[in-house]
Amino acid sequence: MDALSAVLAPVRLRRTRWVSTVGRAPWGVALPAVKSCIRFHYVVRGSAWLSVDKTDEPRVALSGGDLAVLPLGHAHALRDHPRSSPRSFAELVRCAPDPTHDVIHIDLGTKGPETTFITGGFVLDDPLATPILATLPPLIRMTPDTEQAVPSFLENIQFITREIETNRPGSEIVLLRMADVMFIQILRAYLARLPEDGGGFLGALRDPSTAAALGAMHRRAEEPWTVASLAKEVGLSRSVFAARFTALVGEPPLGYLTRLRMQKAAVLLREGAPLAKVSRLTGYSSEASFSHAFRQWAGMAPGAWRRRLEPSDPSAASDGGRRALRA
Repeated sequence: MDALSAVLAPVRLRRTRWVSTVGRAPWGVALPAVKSCIRFHYVVRGSAWLSVDKTDEPRVALSGGDLAVLPLGHAHALRDHPRSSPRSFAELVRCAPDPTHDVIHIDLGTKGPETTFITGGFVLDDPLATPILATLPPLIRMTPDTEQAVPSFLENIQFITREIETNRPGSEIVLLRMADVMFIQILRAYLARLPEDGGGFLGALRDPSTAAALGAMHRRAEEPWTVASLAKEVGLSRSVFAARFTALVGEPPLGYLTRLRMQKAAVLLREGAPLAKVSRLTGYSSEASFSHAFRQWAGMAPGAWRRRLEPSDPSAASDGGRRALRA
C-alpha cells in the first residue's frame, strides 16, 4: 500500500446532501463557514464569480467545466456578477420543493443568462484527516485544462452530475461511494501541482523515505516504533531520518506517532471499541498506560471522551450531515 493510501484508509467521509442549482442573472448565493466540511461547486454550464470570506484569496471567475473546492469550510459566495447581491443558501434550501430529499434542486434569479452548477459537501469530523486538511489552501480551482495529471477526475465529476440530474434508482449509494473517490482525486490533483520542494504533510508524501515512514506508522501504529527502528525501516541513518522527517512533516517522528495513535484511539472510542482493544491497537501494553497517554492528549479520560460524543438526541447524529451543507 502506498503512503497516501495508508494515510487515507481509515478516514471516513460523511456525505451531506447534494444541490443542483440553476441561476438566471442576476443571482447569488452565500454559504457560511462550516467547520470540518469540504464543499465544492462544479459549473456544468454558464459562468460565475466565487469570493471567499476572510482570506487573501482573490475573486475567481468560473466557467463551464470548472470545479472550485473549499476544503477548510470557509464562508463564501457564488454569483453571476461581482456586484450581484447573494441570498442565504440555507434559506434557498428550506424553500426548495423537496428540502428533505438527498438531492435538492434550486432555481433562483430572473430571466438573464443561465448558469447551472452542482454543490456538494462532505463532513469530515475524523481526527485522522486533520494533518491532510491543514496542508490545503482555502480554495482549490480545477479546470479541464490544468488537471491532466488526474485524467479521470473531470470524467468522474461529470458522472456525478449525471447521477444528480437523472436521479436514477440506486443513485444515493452511487453518490456516497463517489464522494470517497472524489476526495482522493482532489488530493491527488493538488499533490501533483505542488513544487518539488513543497512542504507540509502532502508534500512529505512526495519524499520516498518520509512517505515510507508515514505509511509504516499508519499501517502499523501498534508496533513499538522508535526513531532508530523507523530509520531502519526506510534505509536511513537515525540522525538523517529524524532531521528530514521533522523538516518535511513539521514535527519529530515520535511526536507524530503519538498524535496518530491518539487520533486513532479517538475514532475507536467513538465507534464503541472496548478499552482493552483500543490500548492494543494503539501500541500500549496496558489500559492504564493508554489511559494516561490519552488523558495527557485530550485533557480527559477515555471514558469521559466517549460519553461526551454520545448525542443526547438519537436523531442528532443522522441529522448532522444535512445541517452542515444546509447551514
